Amino acid sequence: MRGLFTNQLLSIAPGETISGIAPRAQTLRVTRGNVWLTVEGIKHDYWLCAGDSFTAIPGKLIVIEADSASSIDTRRAGARQAVANVGAWLVGLSQRLFGHDTVSLKRNRGCNSPC
Repeated sequence: MRGLFTNQLLSIAPGETISGIAPRAQTLRVTRGNVWLTVEGIKHDYWLCAGDSFTAIPGKLIVIEADSASSIDTRRAGARQAVANVGAWLVGLSQRLFGHDTVSLKRNRGCNSPC
């Protein structure tokens, strides 16, 4: 059993299998390739591609096999990165809801109309 949850970037060769038990909920993010993932006690498996992520269930054995040369990022995002991710998500949500860029709530002081 190789350390899945050691806060690092893992490289997995095609056909290679790694496994581990998460001590706490942790995000596994596929940064390259395709992997098959199975979790102890869950009847279905998962296929993850580059850009996909999976939150590990604490105390459950997780087995990952690479379909192609793959990388998995197990590093925890720092507080700044987490805030940046939330900010980017909010901007994307705003664009989807309102169909345009972020709306500025500042009022133009030169404008005399009650807008």
